[in-house]
Amino acid sequence: MKSVVTLLAGFLGILFLEGFARVVITFYHRIEFQFFGVSSLPGVDWVVIILLSVLISTWLLTMLILTIIDQNSFYHALTFWIMLMFWRGFEIFNSYSTEPLWYFIITIFLHTLGVYLALKLYTHQNEIIQDS
Repeated sequence: MKSVVTLLAGFLGILFLEGFARVVITFYHRIEFQFFGVSSLPGVDWVVIILLSVLISTWLLTMLILTIIDQNSFYHALTFWIMLMFWRGFEIFNSYSTEPLWYFIITIFLHTLGVYLALKLYTHQNEIIQDS
């Protein structure tokens, strides 16, 4: 039960952090809020910020999930990655006609990279702790 709650909290955390970045951009530029994509963003700098928030939030929340659950880390990292891919699949389904293909490819890559880096760091940290 702890695993399910932690994974759901991590997923909601991803939605919150990315949504929060978009809300800040929306209020700052007084544009219409869109939860998906980058076509509505006012400039390239904001696209980079959204993409960095995807990578950083994925890495951070994967580390939190693995630290809280603290067992069978590969399985839980894979489960979290699958949840993220379902979310991105939903996003692609809803906005494939209005958003560029590179955005979908990059966000999927960044989620994968974030989960991978968090898993590698977590397993390396556990190896160091066990050796000492």
